[in-house]
Amino acid sequence: MPIHVSNGQIVIPGDLIAEGNYEVSGPCFSRGKKFYSKVLSVAVIEKSKKIRLIPVKRCYIPSEGDLVIGKVIDVGPTYWLVDINSPYTAILQVSEIFPRPTSHQKDLSSIFKVGDLLAAKVLLFDFTHDPLLTMKESRLGRIEKGLLVEVPPPRVSRVIGKKGQVVNYLREALNVEITVGRNGRIIVIGKEADLEASAAYVIKRLCEEHYVADPLEEVKKLASLVLGSGGV
Repeated sequence: MPIHVSNGQIVIPGDLIAEGNYEVSGPCFSRGKKFYSKVLSVAVIEKSKKIRLIPVKRCYIPSEGDLVIGKVIDVGPTYWLVDINSPYTAILQVSEIFPRPTSHQKDLSSIFKVGDLLAAKVLLFDFTHDPLLTMKESRLGRIEKGLLVEVPPPRVSRVIGKKGQVVNYLREALNVEITVGRNGRIIVIGKEADLEASAAYVIKRLCEEHYVADPLEEVKKLASLVLGSGGV
């Protein structure tokens, strides 16, 4: 009996996922040997008999123009595969770094290797193909320093704040540079490790609660506690 979804497919409540001897995890229900989705989810086929449903509200779904922090997981002949903390693996083609062929393209590992952290933007994504990334803008490229902080992707907007007020306050109050990826990954760079740790602490605390009425006021309270104690 078949699997009725493809890897990375968005499913809506009531969609038939699979029927037969499958192991389906996540928000689903079964009737006999038929498995259905309970909520809007992304279907991830992990093995031939294992399927996982990830609720959309909990995971990062790429959107064109998003700034993301990715990790290189494989190097191909003309591209890199990049983990962007999503059910979808992104592709960074060499043409999205160099406008014309160069001698470096003979060995892409000399440019980015497996494990490298990258700042990139989502160039294209339409749910039918893996997202494509680009680095054809300033401030994009390999991340060579700083502290990586991970938060739930749905709470990234809390860290940014209205018109960037929250992240700008953090930069000024704690004297750090902050790059916020829409995929729930944030890079904090400070002149000292203590500054990076303090900012990471405030960001993590800000994203702990399910609901925060006023993120700017909350981050001011958290930052004052850190500054008042001389650090975390």
